[in-house]
Amino acid sequence: MEIQWSLVLFTVVAGAGAWQFAAAMIEALAKKDELPCRAESIVAFVLLVVGGCLSVTHLKHVDRILEALNHPASGIFVEAAMIGVTCALIAVYFILLVRKSSKGALVGVGLAAAIVGVVFTFACGASYMMDARSVWCTPALPIAYGLTAAGAGCAVNLLVKAALKREGAATGFAGLLIVIGAAAGAVVSAVFVLGAGEIAAAVAGPWVVLLFVGAVLAIVCGAVAWKMPKSALVCGIAATVCAAAAAIALRVVMWLVGTPMLDFFLMPLD
Repeated sequence: MEIQWSLVLFTVVAGAGAWQFAAAMIEALAKKDELPCRAESIVAFVLLVVGGCLSVTHLKHVDRILEALNHPASGIFVEAAMIGVTCALIAVYFILLVRKSSKGALVGVGLAAAIVGVVFTFACGASYMMDARSVWCTPALPIAYGLTAAGAGCAVNLLVKAALKREGAATGFAGLLIVIGAAAGAVVSAVFVLGAGEIAAAVAGPWVVLLFVGAVLAIVCGAVAWKMPKSALVCGIAATVCAAAAAIALRVVMWLVGTPMLDFFLMPLD
């Protein structure tokens, strides 16, 4: 099976956008920072839109995406609908923010956007669970999809806050969220890789290494930012690169471990 790079990047980019906004909401609810500002909302919205656009580029005829959306039970429809709803809610949040609406309204809409966005990141992995591919048919896959996206999104969150020159508790807590997200993603990814068995090492060895090296480095960057908030900008850049690499590697491993089974059944008999 050929790696579907469009789908790999789609779930990483859009997932990072969803989790970036969710991380900003978590910080606000934890009283470590203010509610997501205009810049944070725009970054999340752009990442979701770019990710959504990437999702259709794997089709030979992009215009046929409309035909796929005619089937509400399909994974494509569910993912598209969730991205659309998340973008709409963030847009409403942005409008409320510009109009200086009440904090209650902002929290309500922002929380709804964060929840739908987070669920979307897990749904992306769940759409690949199928009996025909036993290696993929495990709860560890959608959980790993969601949590590796969480690591990337939390890293983007730190980067954005550092670029906005937030200091102290805001960037420190953002670093802690990276540690939690990247560590959780690494643990569940390990469960998925171990479940794949020797196939993972045989066909995706370098990607498995990148997955865990990237996760570990992202954790280190998050920990440094947590303890030394002044280093937030450098740590944010490094953590974003490392966490994104880990998220991409997980998805590549998923595609590669599915290849041997397909090749076996399509192998011509002598």
